[in-house]
Amino acid sequence: MGSTVASGRVEPSSEQGRLELMDRLSDASWVAASQRGDTAAFNRLVLKWERQVYNLALRMLQDPDDAAETTQEIFLRAFRAIRSFRQDSNFSTWLYRIAANHCLTRLKKRGLHRSYSLDDEEMRATIDQQAPRQESHEQQFLREDAGARVREALVLLSADQRLVVELKFFKEMTFEEIADVVQAPLSTVKSRLYDGLSILKQHFAQRKQRA
Repeated sequence: MGSTVASGRVEPSSEQGRLELMDRLSDASWVAASQRGDTAAFNRLVLKWERQVYNLALRMLQDPDDAAETTQEIFLRAFRAIRSFRQDSNFSTWLYRIAANHCLTRLKKRGLHRSYSLDDEEMRATIDQQAPRQESHEQQFLREDAGARVREALVLLSADQRLVVELKFFKEMTFEEIADVVQAPLSTVKSRLYDGLSILKQHFAQRKQRA
């Protein structure tokens, strides 16, 4: 019962754990084949991940045509760099890092340098203790206001804030995974998330007052 041991490794016993493991193994197999020059294997990775990458690009760039073009560019860049991928992390983390950097570069070219960061040092100092409870509350908040309204409101955020909100609540990544994608300390990731969510909450509260 519980976990089983195979080849010196503890295997997950839950159905969800087994599915996640199989999913990672499928990615690893396709990545390995892609690194040997198998374009069909890379196409399978594209088919699996293109919708997630497109949605990330759409919420970051706020333009469907731009997002579609950017998605193609992201996978082209991933294909060219696939041999440099070391399978010591998830393929999705590596792919999202490429996607994030590409979207941020596009936004910088547009001149998006705005930052609506809030000055609440006391909350910043306690965010580590509040994160688990706040995370659940904010996830419910975003689910309630999901869809086009949230996508449109994301334009209020700086590019860095928008990216962290995207990865946390739409890609459901952990803080550690996000820090790996954006190459920033955990404290910075949490600070960007708190600031971004505070702006979104204020925006929707004002909309409800005007309604």
